[in-house]
Amino acid sequence: MRKAIGIRIETATDKDTARLTQLYRKLYKGDEDQRFFKSNAVANYFKSGSRVFVARDGNCIEGFIWVVYYEHIKNKGIGIIEELYIDDKYRKKGIGKRLVSKAIEYLKKRDVLVVIVTTSPHMINAKRFYKAVGFKVSREWFYYSLSRIKQQ
Repeated sequence: MRKAIGIRIETATDKDTARLTQLYRKLYKGDEDQRFFKSNAVANYFKSGSRVFVARDGNCIEGFIWVVYYEHIKNKGIGIIEELYIDDKYRKKGIGKRLVSKAIEYLKKRDVLVVIVTTSPHMINAKRFYKAVGFKVSREWFYYSLSRIKQQ
C-alpha cells in the first residue's frame, strides 16, 4: 500500500455537496433506476446527528465517510457508518483507514457504546476492510424489510 501524501481529512461543509453527490453516484453505480439515486440524498448528510469527513487532495474531494450519531442509553450513544467511499485511483493508499479513524475519534468524543457498519454480503473487499480496521462480525442482526426492492 502506497500512502497518499498530501491528503487532508477534514469535516465536509455544504459547499462540498456537488462533489459528494458525484462520489455518491459512483458508489451506487448500477442503481440508477432506484429513486434514491436521483434524490438529493447528500443534503441529508448535513442534518443533525450526522457528520461527513472528506479526504481532500488539494481542493478536490477524493473520498468521504458519512457517520450518524444517535443518543441512546443514559446519555451514551450509538454511531453508524452509513457510507464510505474512496475514488478508484485513491484506493489502497490508507485513505479509508484514515477516514474510519477520524469517524471513530469523532464518535469517541460523544461517548458511544458501539459503532455499527453494514455492508452487502457480496462486498467481499468491504468486509475484509472493516475486519482489518477492527470491526467484528455480528451474527445477531434482525431486520424487517419495508422495501419493494427484491430481497436476496
